[in-house]
Amino acid sequence: MVIYLDVILLLNLAIDAMLLYFTAYFRKERVVWWRLLLAAAFGSTYVAFFFFPAFAGMYQWMVKLLFSILMLWIAFGFRRILSFFQTLCIFYFVAFVFGGGVFALEYLGAGQNEIVNGILVTHNDGFGVGTKPTLLVLVAGFAIVIFLSRRSYQAIAEPKRRGQFLTEVVVKLADEHILCTGLIDTGNQLYEPFSRTPVMLMESRVFAHLIPSALTTYLAKAQDKMGQVDEVFSELPPEWQTRLRLIPYRSVSRGMDFLIAIKPDELSIVLDGQTFQTTKVLIGLNPIALSADGRYQAIVHPALIQSDPQVQAISNS
Repeated sequence: MVIYLDVILLLNLAIDAMLLYFTAYFRKERVVWWRLLLAAAFGSTYVAFFFFPAFAGMYQWMVKLLFSILMLWIAFGFRRILSFFQTLCIFYFVAFVFGGGVFALEYLGAGQNEIVNGILVTHNDGFGVGTKPTLLVLVAGFAIVIFLSRRSYQAIAEPKRRGQFLTEVVVKLADEHILCTGLIDTGNQLYEPFSRTPVMLMESRVFAHLIPSALTTYLAKAQDKMGQVDEVFSELPPEWQTRLRLIPYRSVSRGMDFLIAIKPDELSIVLDGQTFQTTKVLIGLNPIALSADGRYQAIVHPALIQSDPQVQAISNS
């Protein structure tokens, strides 16, 4: 059996560098490439002990842990014990995910495998060539783990990040209270141009049992809206005519457009146990769903949560 030590060291260097990079990616650490590569090179030297029986004691778990700690110290430095411990946990999580994926691919594709001192040994007719291409398995493992890791991280992080901006919205309209979930959009700067009243968005279906049928029909039609506005207003009951506003806005897809908005009796926003109440707000009616997964039904204007929550009402003045 021929062993190419230089190839093994290069493979371990690449694997260690990948593990350190994804540790930094998940921990949001700044990557200093020369430190990361130096740490990977230090870690790759560990495999050399496998070929010297005199160093059999180096395969104790304490030594492996010490090498991991030194690798992380070289790559990221040391600031606080808790932060370093979290980085160590993420490093081992990434290592287990990658190692498990590569082990599964190699185990499925190779007929003669054995574990020696915690290392998977595959008996091939050549290293990286032949009927059982170990090198190709490692490359495939790299690609698969990178893809799945990014996808999994995004699938976990995105709902968590978005959840930090979700709030409970209560609208008082026509003696009824309508409850829904809103997403705080810090980029929303839509105001009614004359009174500078902030405009938030809500799905029109939330008010389906309250708004007049003429307005429902109008919102459902996407073409020639401006030509129908006068007709819609004339068909509305008097109490609804005083509630409606026409808000001009500009969109990328349609250019200058107008949004039908209603004035509620009161709006309450519950965020982190604090309640923000106001009557100075307009609610734009959106005929389509605002969230693809249905997690929220309203887009909250940031100005509505910038007042003192202890002041339970904001006057119209």
